[in-house]
Amino acid sequence: MLTYTPITEEWTGSGTNLTVTFDIVSNEYTSLYTNNTLEKRTDITTVLAAATIVDSISSVILAASAGLEIHEDIAAIIKSRSNQSSCSLVYGTDSDGTYVEGYAYEATTSGENCDTTAEKKTILAAIEKCANKLNAQGAIRGCCTMNHSGTWTGHLRLTASPSLYPAHTVTC
Repeated sequence: MLTYTPITEEWTGSGTNLTVTFDIVSNEYTSLYTNNTLEKRTDITTVLAAATIVDSISSVILAASAGLEIHEDIAAIIKSRSNQSSCSLVYGTDSDGTYVEGYAYEATTSGENCDTTAEKKTILAAIEKCANKLNAQGAIRGCCTMNHSGTWTGHLRLTASPSLYPAHTVTC
């Protein structure tokens, strides 16, 4: 028989320690689990699904650096919807005081739940990747699909002109 003592690992800063305590287990059982390294978290795969480019309109979807506050709010909404396992469409506009951007988000699943194990910071990175791709194309509105190696697929629609091109009307 083997005996393990508690292991403490700090995950994301002070006050967020996770303590794992193992009880007595047999050698036959522990031999099944010889890999004691954590698997690296994966990024979200982001695919540009659609974009509308209009030459006569000056505003385009904000790049990540310009729309950070807005994109952080959208990431929080997506993570909240995931925690609720909600597949329903949510949309609106957000502003950082200078820029206004419209968004619509909807999750689909090939499984039972519309949730993802992705952390908020991983979702934010995927939103920034989407926004940067759309901005680089000069898109006024567009859509990106996001996947995190599971059954969840997130559909994010962004628009730089929500009054002319509401985000919920963007085909994704």
